[in-house]
Amino acid sequence: MSTTGPRHLRTQPRPAGASVASVGKRLSHTARRASGVFDDWLVRRVVNRTGAPEAHDPPPPEEPPVSADLLNLLRLLGVMLIGSGETTGRVQEILDDTAHRYGATEVQFFVLPTGVFVRVQDSRGSAVDLQAAFTDTLRLDQIAALYRVLDTMKHELPPPTEVTEELERIVASKRPTAVWLMLLGSMVLTIGLGLMLNPSVHALVGYAVLGLVVQLLILLADRIPLLSLALPVTAGAVVTLLAFGFPHALGGGQPSQLLVPAVASLLPGAMLTNGSIELATGSMVAGASRTIAGLNKLLLLAFGIFVGLQFLGPQPPDAAPQSVLGWWAPLVGVLLIGFGHSWRSSAPPKSLFWLLLVLYVTYAAQRFGIQTGGALLGAFLGGLIAVPAAYLVQRNRNAPPTQVAFLPAFWMLVPGGMGLTAVSELVTSKGGNGLQVLVNVLLSVLAIALGVLVGSGLTNTRKPGTASMVDWLLPPPKVSLTKADQRTTGRSAPGSTSQSSQLGTSESANSS
Repeated sequence: MSTTGPRHLRTQPRPAGASVASVGKRLSHTARRASGVFDDWLVRRVVNRTGAPEAHDPPPPEEPPVSADLLNLLRLLGVMLIGSGETTGRVQEILDDTAHRYGATEVQFFVLPTGVFVRVQDSRGSAVDLQAAFTDTLRLDQIAALYRVLDTMKHELPPPTEVTEELERIVASKRPTAVWLMLLGSMVLTIGLGLMLNPSVHALVGYAVLGLVVQLLILLADRIPLLSLALPVTAGAVVTLLAFGFPHALGGGQPSQLLVPAVASLLPGAMLTNGSIELATGSMVAGASRTIAGLNKLLLLAFGIFVGLQFLGPQPPDAAPQSVLGWWAPLVGVLLIGFGHSWRSSAPPKSLFWLLLVLYVTYAAQRFGIQTGGALLGAFLGGLIAVPAAYLVQRNRNAPPTQVAFLPAFWMLVPGGMGLTAVSELVTSKGGNGLQVLVNVLLSVLAIALGVLVGSGLTNTRKPGTASMVDWLLPPPKVSLTKADQRTTGRSAPGSTSQSSQLGTSESANSS
């Protein structure tokens, strides 16, 4: 019998042990699947009964103690307050109050003239964020709009994103003043200051020309970064070349009298005063940095004067003043300062009258102090009276916020003017006299700072439900305003930074 056959019919016998092993593997696999199904069923039963999350689900994200929208608002608000002329201590107070209004109590602030640090802390740890401050100061219209927003937040509590968008719109807003009006304002401002310091008929042309030149340099510096870095030196050299190069045509034989009014917009008097205020109130880092920066700018201006004098060579002494205007010249100068500062710094509409009112009150106090006890007493009384005057003005309808009304008045005090004269005299080898005037300007800065501190204390209230000294003596009229008629005032007592600073507020009584 043949064993051969078709290929597909030929098979080989399988060992008995192999079949048993195969069956065992299948049974083991089936058991593991059954165990996994049971485990899933058991977990589902436990979750349904206890409501506990499944072990393999990711934990829910933890909410931060302060929302990102509120942090953006606080950072932007801080740098705008620095740019509006607030001292670092006052900025921190406003930021603390704003954070508490939005229910954020885990936030701490550290404010410097160059930026704002925000620290958020909770049980999980802490995080620090910061934002750099603006290099330029805000215009008067931007400052007024900023304090309108602050006043709105004291009556209402809009969403942080809405407030941030409004603040960004204020920062990005274009200057409402035309360039030609800015140039005219700088000329008028320089003439006004010249009438207060040296009311000579022959110097009026020089004031106008040099004021126009300095403003043109400022506009060019906004477009040319290199010129912006060397602006104090460039302006000091150009003004010196023109004043001493054409002494009779521009200065009537007194070119040195043209220097201070021409570069008044570049003088760091407000910076020095604000630094003194911060040092007196315990902000040592901010105060020291402002003071050093102000002295550095003053030295750069003096170096520019030195360069101009060295280029021209030896100069004859100034001639005797001729054709000096009468007693009314300083009064006209104050008027021109008001118009010039309003045009140059883009003051809010309908604010010129109030700016002039504060200017004349400040000038009267300064002159009274000078006639009574000398220049230092005049500087003290000027800073003392300017703060309550600006505070009282802002309580009227259509009046600007306190710090907007205070800016031109503080600028009129010109605490850096004598300092520039002192350094220029030191440069021109009049060492003893220049050193004496340099000491006098430091004392003048301290006198103005002390006056601003005292004036701010008269309008400042820290405890809710209490009124300031000014409100106690002259209580505001009780006028019921509708929500649509509520005028934003930004009630706070100014101090000085870039040309002002705010050291107190009277709104706490109203907000409570």
